[in-house]
Amino acid sequence: MKLTFDYTLLKLDAGEYKRTLHTYLLDKLQEGGKLWLGACLAVIPVWSGASHGTFLKLANKIGMLVSISAMASIPGMLGPAVGSQKSTASIKSSNDQYILEYGTSLWHLIYNEYNNANLNPTAGRLFARLRTPGPYNFQKIGAEAFSAFATTVSLPSPWKLLKQTKHRV
Repeated sequence: MKLTFDYTLLKLDAGEYKRTLHTYLLDKLQEGGKLWLGACLAVIPVWSGASHGTFLKLANKIGMLVSISAMASIPGMLGPAVGSQKSTASIKSSNDQYILEYGTSLWHLIYNEYNNANLNPTAGRLFARLRTPGPYNFQKIGAEAFSAFATTVSLPSPWKLLKQTKHRV
């Protein structure tokens, strides 16, 4: 006696899902980066534009437009271009990690991140009283904005990438 039956297998196109996941996670990293950057810029005051200028490279990496209107333009003063020169930014992925990095060596932004220069003007090399003194805590504020967004992100569904194959035995 010969018996036959049909069955269906589901197979995930793992390569296509990895490509889909990679694109999706990079997009979400950029979206979260924009929220991080927006939160940081909101708490850092603008005077010469140098502090905000440190974020121009990062903004470029994540596809965000940052407009800087300096409150003061004094010959020899720092400006957005100097801030940009004193910063680094990258967006990368490797070993299933997605990383957005920003760094700066702009001394007064670093000082004001942690200190109130009005209280210790010599240490901060302050030459005028700040209207909005530090500490800015922009890193913490940005991290909170990014984390709040990150908790809403879920992985894309693999269901669209399942292939059915019918077999008869």
